[in-house]
Amino acid sequence: MMRSTGWMVGLMISAIGAATATPAVGQEVAKHAVTTTTKMLVDNPRVLAGETSWAPGTQNSNVARPARVVRGLVGGTLTVIYADGRTEKRTFETGGVYYFEPDTVPNYLRNDGTSEVKVYFVFLK
Repeated sequence: MMRSTGWMVGLMISAIGAATATPAVGQEVAKHAVTTTTKMLVDNPRVLAGETSWAPGTQNSNVARPARVVRGLVGGTLTVIYADGRTEKRTFETGGVYYFEPDTVPNYLRNDGTSEVKVYFVFLK
């Protein structure tokens, strides 16, 4: 009985910590439309490939992505927003090819620019 109580208390503390640690990020993210356009091209046991485009002011949903290769189709800069509030800029040049290690935490990619950004991606399964 004591073990289950301790586990429940630990779970509740973790939930409270998560709920109180990220409201500013949640509020910031909520200001932008989650309306990226993704077209899947290949989905098999080894890879998932497709194209995603971000219109100005849009973002994708909060996910952790696997290792991937990305090619810029329409270049531009995206802002990566992490749950802990950190942000970073990722610039994709038209025709540029990039490799990214798997994400360790979920994040959003947002287009804060004035023109569309479009990439071709291959996620390694």
